[in-house]
Amino acid sequence: MKSIKNCVLAMGIGALASFSVPSIAAEDIVIGAAGPLSGAQAFFGTTWHNGAKLYFDTVVNPKGGIKGRQVKIQQMDDKADPREGTTIAQHFCDEGDILAIIGHLNSGVTIPTMDIYSGCDLPQITVSSSPQVTELGYKNIFQPTPNDFAQGRIGARYAYEQLAARKAAVVNDKQAFGQGVSEKFAETFQQMGGSITSLSGLNATDMDFSSTITALKQQQPDVIYLGFVMPQLALFAKQAQELGLTAKLIMPDGGYTDELMKLGGNGAEGALVSFQAPPYDSSPELRELRALYSKTFNSDPGPQTVYGWVQAQILANAMQNADELSRTAILEELRKTDLDTALGHIKFDDKGGISSGGLYLYQVEGGKFKLVSND
Repeated sequence: MKSIKNCVLAMGIGALASFSVPSIAAEDIVIGAAGPLSGAQAFFGTTWHNGAKLYFDTVVNPKGGIKGRQVKIQQMDDKADPREGTTIAQHFCDEGDILAIIGHLNSGVTIPTMDIYSGCDLPQITVSSSPQVTELGYKNIFQPTPNDFAQGRIGARYAYEQLAARKAAVVNDKQAFGQGVSEKFAETFQQMGGSITSLSGLNATDMDFSSTITALKQQQPDVIYLGFVMPQLALFAKQAQELGLTAKLIMPDGGYTDELMKLGGNGAEGALVSFQAPPYDSSPELRELRALYSKTFNSDPGPQTVYGWVQAQILANAMQNADELSRTAILEELRKTDLDTALGHIKFDDKGGISSGGLYLYQVEGGKFKLVSND
């Protein structure tokens, strides 16, 4: 077994900025966590990991940990980059004292890491929502969140049934997440009787959408579905408003952040955003989590904080029930998960996904997210 110090040195000086070494004793249980901790999506990755750390630090460790051992999280920054993700995956596999992984955030990063984690029997719990995560047949992956099919469907149904929209345009960033969720929107919208005026694929790094917006104005769609992440979602909304595009914007979960309003300005007003969790004021458990997070980190929780909390709960339950603290024993117990959580009851199917689960649609009103529908 290589020490953490030696592994960092082996990865090279350039990797040090991506690596967070907590104070870990030899007897501690170590869980790997990977996501974007820098760059445009750092808020999502950091607050997601904070949710997991908060669960272990306030619920598990003060009560003696797991089988008498404290649980620590080793974080790494994948920068939302598949190449960084696969390097991190190999590191976690090689580090024998890491027993499970919470990672990654982006579907485009998660999917190429899955074969690596599978090869070393490392349990992986992700918040990535691409259907491919569970459809590729890996037995070590768990996805306790509604997938992109559900996100695309709820947006299409609301547009057709509640907004009486009959024409929709679709724009995506050609990435696994953005393309998948937007194609499901288009499929569902057409099945309901609507028509798609155009399906456009842009580069994930684009910042200027003026030519696309000009073309969309000529098509006069009732709604536009945006298969992007931040900050492109906000930039598109801002530029659309500045160029006089009046179609209703519908977005997936990447838009569920205050940054949408900060960067998008007036263009974000009225936008519809789907997300996999209810508001933090919707239940006593979520209100308590928000208060605990604010007290601990002196800031509000992020959209995925509750998922970090719940994923830590799932892992803690599996480790506590395992015959031994090994990757294979924990993996076996994860498959048996049947657990009440702050997000409702979680039970995995034979592919590692959930057959049902909450999905919520919010609208930006007065610079705030207001719940308008749930599925």
